[in-house]
Amino acid sequence: MNPKNLKKSDLLAGDILLCVFEHPGAEAYFESLIDIIKYYNYKNDADRKKFLENALIILRGLIITFDDDIYTHAAFWDGKAVVEAGLSGVKANPIDHYKNTITDIYRFTKNGQELNSEEFPCLPLVEKAHWLVDQNLSYSYETAYLYILLCLTRWKREDWIYAMKESLKNRLSANNSAYIELIFSLYHDKIILLFEWMADELIRQIVAFRKDDGLVCSETVAKIYNEAKPEGSYHIEKPLNITTSTSFDSKQLKNENVNEAVFAELSESLDEMPAMYSKSLRTSLTSSENVIDIEYTPHDLARSINTYLVGRLDLS
Repeated sequence: MNPKNLKKSDLLAGDILLCVFEHPGAEAYFESLIDIIKYYNYKNDADRKKFLENALIILRGLIITFDDDIYTHAAFWDGKAVVEAGLSGVKANPIDHYKNTITDIYRFTKNGQELNSEEFPCLPLVEKAHWLVDQNLSYSYETAYLYILLCLTRWKREDWIYAMKESLKNRLSANNSAYIELIFSLYHDKIILLFEWMADELIRQIVAFRKDDGLVCSETVAKIYNEAKPEGSYHIEKPLNITTSTSFDSKQLKNENVNEAVFAELSESLDEMPAMYSKSLRTSLTSSENVIDIEYTPHDLARSINTYLVGRLDLS
């Protein structure tokens, strides 16, 4: 089903704009790579602009490939302008330049309520967005590169699980291989949570060594929502890559030498994984000076349980 067209007048303050990026083709990528090599050691602003524009083309192609989604740019509508991170930094720009882009509009929801409700007024978000603009922040190319790693940590999660399972089975006796099958079957969703938590911790450690104070597009939107006052109220939850667990017949273990105590201990540990993951997220929200819980890709904003697709922007 095609999304309905939305005019500028249909937008509400707090709406999230997500731009679709389509692969430009091999020839265009090759041309961008040539320019990246040519202008890598740029000597002036003009050459720097050419380098960055072509680097973004490559980065956007990698993001939609590894993030397994269609969006590569995110922005925040404050009711009058688009607050976004671009080549010139975090700015409030006219919406006109979205006329030639394919842009989907997503809207925040939580506890069955939307923005502009009594519980979720949009003013704190708008104030946070304007505060960011006033900081004259630059565009963070360090984070743009980091996003490739962020996407990779979540890429083909089922393949990661299968590879880990097979690796463990190959290193254990035949008797315990069925035990491994049982664990990975019964606790499939919990193991995915474990991956999510480990991926977040990896990103946290890397971000701690960032040298710049700039932001990228989806990071800007996440910062507006996740740091608006009261902090945590407008928090956008990241989507978890969870699928339905497959069934496993425990009778297959009847003749296997499985250590019951080990099984019980591991089961108990996995049962507590969701709390462990939630604690990890809560910890990241306690510092307003260096919040790491803003490392979001456009995929995170689009597929969160706190956002839904309203329609597609039509500025014609």
